[in-house]
Amino acid sequence: MDVLLGKLLEWLYNQIREAIAEARFRTYYGPLFHRVLHGQYKFYDRLTGENKLHFLRLVRDHYEYFDFIPRKIKLTREMKTIISSAAAQLVLRLPPESLTFWTRIIIYPADYESKITGLRHQGEVNPGLRTIVFGWTGVTRGLHRDEDGLNLLLHEFAHALWLEHKLTSHRYSVLDSYWVREFERLAHDEMQRLQADETHFFRRYAFGNMEEFFAVAVENFFERPVQLESELPQFYQVLQQILRQTPPRG
Repeated sequence: MDVLLGKLLEWLYNQIREAIAEARFRTYYGPLFHRVLHGQYKFYDRLTGENKLHFLRLVRDHYEYFDFIPRKIKLTREMKTIISSAAAQLVLRLPPESLTFWTRIIIYPADYESKITGLRHQGEVNPGLRTIVFGWTGVTRGLHRDEDGLNLLLHEFAHALWLEHKLTSHRYSVLDSYWVREFERLAHDEMQRLQADETHFFRRYAFGNMEEFFAVAVENFFERPVQLESELPQFYQVLQQILRQTPPRG
């Protein structure tokens, strides 16, 4: 009897907690995020119906989960919303564990000197500290030029996903290993064949290593899906499988 009562109380507690969370989402987070994103974040604007609600809930999850740390900049709810939206965009159809390896996001006002490399960076990921870093001016440039294949938020979160897959695949699944291997096979051939091609669809920065190639490919997958599908259809199709989504097109 005590066991049954305990299970009933636990169930009631969970139901109440979920109801409170949903009410808070409907009355606070949902309207807040919509005001920030509408007209400014095209991926969100191009979603429809239930997809919009699912996206906003993922934004809420990342907004609450990450420890946002400002460095010499005033951090606003709008900034946290934009960063959380890029995370939600990448993991829209991925398992719920995706990006949970990372715990902190550091935001600088602009390019900064990396404590790891000693060089100037717009952004980076640090798996040792489970931290993702952004310079805010780089973030805004990516938002304002949303069809040039350059997006700092998508780039660094793509790095984070790739590293998380490599570091945690023995514990939980983030990306499908078969399709990651297929991407690596295609990318290796492309990097060998076209590294010196100044006219390649991907910018030269992509050809430094596999991780950069993936990050640049993800930027183009979301920012220039029509062109990517036309220029490099195999990469487009493999990224569809890896990220389990097809980018909405305006």
